Amino acid sequence: MTTPRNSIVAAPGDALQAWMAFQREWADAYVYSALVRLSRRAETLSDDPALADRLVPLRIGVMGSATVDFILPVLKGALMARGVRPTMLAAPYGHVSMSLLDHHSVLAQFQPQVTVVIHAAPHLPDLPELTATPAEVQRCVDATCEKLLEPCGIFHSRTGSEIVLSNFHPLPWRAAGNVGARLPGDPISFVNRLNMALSERAPRYVHILDVASLANRIGVANWFDERYWYLAKQPMSFNAVPLFSRNLAAVIGSLVGRGRKCIAVDLDNTLWGGVIGDDGLSGIQLGEGSPEGESFKAFQMYLRELKDRGILLAACSKNDETVARSPFLEHPEMVLRLDDFAAFKANWSPKSENLRALSAELNLPLDAFVFIDDNPAEREEVARAVPEVAVASLPDDPAGYVRALDGQFYFETVALSEEDLRRTATYQARRQSQETLAATTDLDGYLASLQMVASVDQFLPESFERVTQLINKTNQFNLTTPRLLRADVERMAWDASMVTRAVRLRDRFGDHGLISVLFGRIENRCLLLDAWLMSCRVLGRGVEALLFNDLLRTAERAGITELIGFYRPTDRNAMVKDHYGKLGFVQEAVENGVERWRLSVARACPIDTHVSVRHDTEPAA
Repeated sequence: MTTPRNSIVAAPGDALQAWMAFQREWADAYVYSALVRLSRRAETLSDDPALADRLVPLRIGVMGSATVDFILPVLKGALMARGVRPTMLAAPYGHVSMSLLDHHSVLAQFQPQVTVVIHAAPHLPDLPELTATPAEVQRCVDATCEKLLEPCGIFHSRTGSEIVLSNFHPLPWRAAGNVGARLPGDPISFVNRLNMALSERAPRYVHILDVASLANRIGVANWFDERYWYLAKQPMSFNAVPLFSRNLAAVIGSLVGRGRKCIAVDLDNTLWGGVIGDDGLSGIQLGEGSPEGESFKAFQMYLRELKDRGILLAACSKNDETVARSPFLEHPEMVLRLDDFAAFKANWSPKSENLRALSAELNLPLDAFVFIDDNPAEREEVARAVPEVAVASLPDDPAGYVRALDGQFYFETVALSEEDLRRTATYQARRQSQETLAATTDLDGYLASLQMVASVDQFLPESFERVTQLINKTNQFNLTTPRLLRADVERMAWDASMVTRAVRLRDRFGDHGLISVLFGRIENRCLLLDAWLMSCRVLGRGVEALLFNDLLRTAERAGITELIGFYRPTDRNAMVKDHYGKLGFVQEAVENGVERWRLSVARACPIDTHVSVRHDTEPAA
């Protein structure tokens, strides 16, 4: 029997290729009708079991003070392109507060993990009088914030749902004209104050979707169409839906770790104008004095901002390495410096090969990378050879580089952790330790020389954000690959039947931050290890032995007689398939592809490790 070409039954490789083709097409499509068709295709493709590990299932409720149904088909496709497989429920039109406050509402019964609340600018409550005093305007701001945020708090307390709340764009008219800018009660002035207050007062489970900023990108007159508003109460035009859906999907995706982590950037005609090997330092275009030079400098400044908030930079250039490094060392207008880069590849190999090498060096999967290159031929080579890598579309004019990259929302996040802010320094310290390892023949002596010190704590409020981030972003050293929201982490932290552990590590090269997470539940004197994961940048250091020893101490204090571990194979975590076996566990069953391993605590022995423990707090069972 011949399988039809459009059948959803496909070989794993075929399914993956079809999925990556969908993601590439999605990235270049901006017309509403085309996106709806692509979304339907993605929904069909997503049924293939071969894609199960690439899509995080998520229940998402959507509601609005205006019509939202027309957004859902495109939003669904945008979420799937981000690696989220949504089950979506649209609450009744206009019943925002009722749906959030009534524990019998359809939305409450659905128990969404993420709830999206879309507000319409014309329905903005409690607008002040045009001639209102600053104090009266502030009272309106306070009342509106309370009206919008209080129902969110009640709903979160009942369901644990993360909430994405849109702010407000100004309407595309101003009766007061320019003088409105001097009047606190002017509607546009009021919206600006309200949006700022919402961002400042939103609790950590409410994530502001900056609709005002999105509307500014294309112009409020293009975003809001009065015809659609009066006809169907649509809060935005059809032309605005693609931008809105992509940004909303990026925010939701970031809640479950679906974001890119590293920019692999070309050099010639990408970070500067010209070819450094041919034109020399004085011949390249960079910095003040020419429109092209200023454009490249602005692009470097934008990349440095991304680096400063935790996105890794890696150079990926066809060039002689010494020549390629020279502008970073000698050009006076260079914004980026060599220490801004976590890795540097400059040679004559295909860019796809260098991306694979960067993936290995940084211990990051290829789907963590965004590739930036001015040359369409290079972009095409990478797209074909390593389709997991996101290839950013760039215009011919470098003046458009910043807007083009920024508008693709690769690096959206809902919070910044300490680890994010020092990520580049952490990877540089890791590179130093690797160079030391490469020069030694005594592994035991090398590990001792690192002077590693760890802290092992329960999940603490100050670490909830990083624990959630690590759970959702770690793929290789991850025994069961759970995907959780912060509310799940909080619930475990306060659950007396749960054992939670978070490990931080330092060595003589630097502070690696929170790098390992474990959690499990106590049942009938057994500790069932639901998850055990670790950042790959500290593999082979003995951290897993340290955590195993902590588990044995915990078991002894709590009267636990057996440890039971689980391993769920994926296409990325083969490195830990023997993890429990190496620790002395015995495999006892395989059910639905998940291996179950058991260890008698009485027969277990601690494992020697060169990681010492800093006892700031004593973990409890």
